[in-house]
Amino acid sequence: MLTKRAPFYYSRMAKTLADQIIDLAREGTIPTPFGVEHIRKHFPKFRETHLRTVLPNYEKNGDMVIRAGLPPRFERVSRGLYKPI
Repeated sequence: MLTKRAPFYYSRMAKTLADQIIDLAREGTIPTPFGVEHIRKHFPKFRETHLRTVLPNYEKNGDMVIRAGLPPRFERVSRGLYKPI
C-alpha cells in the first residue's frame, strides 16, 4: 500500500521532470502538443518506463495530481499527446 505524502514533501524536491518538460515546450525545443517520442532524446538518463508515465501522471486525472495533491502540469490533447497548462 502506498502512503500519501504531503504536498510539502513534493514542494521541497528539485525541479521535477514534469517541470523540465514544460520548460522545453515553452522554449520551443519540443513541439506542442508533445509525446514521449519528443521528450525521449532530451532525457537520456531516465528509463523509458519513467518517461512513459510522467505525462499521464501529471495530467488532470493523473496519479500525482489525485493522490499527491499536486497541481496538474499537462492537459491531454489526444491519445499520447499533451500540452503544458
